[in-house]
Amino acid sequence: MKEETVIFAIIMLLCLTSVVSTSGVASFYAEPYIPSACGHSENITNIISVSDALWDKRNACGRKYTVWCKPESSSEGIFQPCTSDVAINVYGYDVTVVDYCGQCNGFTMLLSKEVFSALTNTNQGNIQVEYLLQSN
Repeated sequence: MKEETVIFAIIMLLCLTSVVSTSGVASFYAEPYIPSACGHSENITNIISVSDALWDKRNACGRKYTVWCKPESSSEGIFQPCTSDVAINVYGYDVTVVDYCGQCNGFTMLLSKEVFSALTNTNQGNIQVEYLLQSN
């Protein structure tokens, strides 16, 4: 009975996430992560820099998102690999907005190299992501 409850809760979470999450394209950037447009000075790496689409006139500073790698095939049939870590692919990776990257070279966000590496191999260069704004 207990296992059924846990499985049901996970399925419900996945259904909710797929309904309210947003998709975008992410790349990564490497240290140094400071200074930043948000005045970020902590030594943490679960961070992102966001484009105009998420910046919200500097109100994005400190917002927390959960980010997932979104495996998909391109029009050429090339499969985008995500990490094989089931926990990250199911629950995502929690990040905090600490910087602004303007147009971000066409990307929705730039993930810290550490977060990007947790989602996929850095040789990918960029990946499709789903992201969800966490409620405070």
